[in-house]
Amino acid sequence: MSENLPRLVGKMSMQGHVDELAGAVTKLSLVANVNPSRLFALTSSEGAIHALHYQLQTPRHRFRGLVLTGAPGRPVGLVARDQLAAQAEPLPNGDELMKRYDACIEAFVAGKPVVPDPSLPVGVRDLLRSLETPVNLPFARELWLEDPAVLIARVSDPILIVIGKKDIQVDWRRDGGALEAATKGNDNARTAYPQNADHVLKHEPRPHKALTAVEVSARYNAEGRDLDPKTLSVITEWLIEHSESDERV
Repeated sequence: MSENLPRLVGKMSMQGHVDELAGAVTKLSLVANVNPSRLFALTSSEGAIHALHYQLQTPRHRFRGLVLTGAPGRPVGLVARDQLAAQAEPLPNGDELMKRYDACIEAFVAGKPVVPDPSLPVGVRDLLRSLETPVNLPFARELWLEDPAVLIARVSDPILIVIGKKDIQVDWRRDGGALEAATKGNDNARTAYPQNADHVLKHEPRPHKALTAVEVSARYNAEGRDLDPKTLSVITEWLIEHSESDERV
């Protein structure tokens, strides 16, 4: 990786991610006993954006259907801002911190240098600096402005949108609602909001108000955590249903 990193500087892009996905699908299509006309994509979070871009480019091997989990339904930058605003809200100077953050993002979107205010939390300053790190551009700026709802509205293939009600990275009402509205013209689109699934579809029995970003993200892969059974059932049943309908065609 250290040898390849210099080659990526200034070349990371949204299209590059789609090209990488296309290469993987092509590779998979050459595997014995794999029917390329019956491939489904199961994505998590940002992955939904890349799968949608892939599908919209009318590739040779289109996905038979898309399972989009934890997918944002609004521009990625707005989703990120909501996450930070929720953490800043309890702070006495939370509103002022968000104004300083917004000023940095405005500069970033405009292609200007980002100079994080020293009063911003270390984690926020690190995030802002990472956005304009040369190796992450132009991808970071493209991703920040990407609106998945605009993309999904143009896809007519079978789609299953799954956002857990214990997801604190995307909001099942705001993001799910935006994706639902965008897929109203697609009779093959379905949404599911499992009661106790978090962002990575693990079972989370605690109430939403007890969940904090730092603690939750640290527990995503903690020992003893299992996939939410309801979510797993929704996804597997949908895949079986659409695989069987494909066989009847």
